[in-house]
Amino acid sequence: MKIDFCQSKERWDDFLKSNSGSFLQSFDWGEFKKDYQKVWRLRAIDNTGKILGVCQIFEEKNPLGNYLYIPYGPVYLEKKAGEELIKETGSKLGKGFAFIKIEPTTEILLGTKSPHRIQPQKTLVSDIKEKEEEILADFRKSTRYSVRTAIKKGVKVEISSDIDTFYQLLENTKERQGFDSYPKDYFQNLLNKTNCKLFIATHEGDPVATSIIYFFGNTVTFLHAASDHKKKQLNAVSLIIFKSIDYARREGCTKYDFWGIDEKKYPGVTLFKKGFGGEEILYPPTRDIPLKKARYAAYHMASKIIKK
Repeated sequence: MKIDFCQSKERWDDFLKSNSGSFLQSFDWGEFKKDYQKVWRLRAIDNTGKILGVCQIFEEKNPLGNYLYIPYGPVYLEKKAGEELIKETGSKLGKGFAFIKIEPTTEILLGTKSPHRIQPQKTLVSDIKEKEEEILADFRKSTRYSVRTAIKKGVKVEISSDIDTFYQLLENTKERQGFDSYPKDYFQNLLNKTNCKLFIATHEGDPVATSIIYFFGNTVTFLHAASDHKKKQLNAVSLIIFKSIDYARREGCTKYDFWGIDEKKYPGVTLFKKGFGGEEILYPPTRDIPLKKARYAAYHMASKIIKK
């Protein structure tokens, strides 16, 4: 087995798509993130050149020591390839970094359990059915009512490139809910460099809700959303989800990822998403592999304090 760097988008993404890899490991996501941080791609190949595993790694900055980050990876055919990719991440890239953080989709026992996580550990994934009525049938009764109410009230949903409208609604949502987000240029860059679609819902010509949906392989992911709280009775977000599911189905996608649920931290959002049906997916715990023991110990202690 050989570990090397990969620059072939076609071979990289073909392997990921064939092995249910996340968009976070996709080539385009890496190219997009290069505008904000360092990105590396390692692959494991056999003596015939066949890919056995891939691992996209990102540099994350932290006051207590920068670290290497592997979100929803590595993706591999056999466990040995996955472990070798992680070990080579340390040996090839580890100089100057405090540790490696891994958020795997299959269990990894290397390193130690992490006190801090970045991506959702639990999510909701729906199989996309063949017809609109079958999609609606999977929804909770109240969710079906919300979708039909939005349609009756004249809410319209379309794909747009109007990032200004998206960001204006996002700013209002941030102010109301008290969370931080990226600057507008980040979202414009996301639309320019990846296979994302911006959906906007309007009512009587006014934008009332919006979302950014990420397409990769057979899966579409409900990545970002914002809405006008004053017009929540229009149920526009429910209609956006329904319309984006139908659009994704017609584009050949078979799975819809609602991108994170957490009953304790986000009970309202989680209850809303569960109304659309689907299977709950729980990913394995995050693992940290210390590279600089003292710096990692400081990070570990600080993370536990912040978590409390």
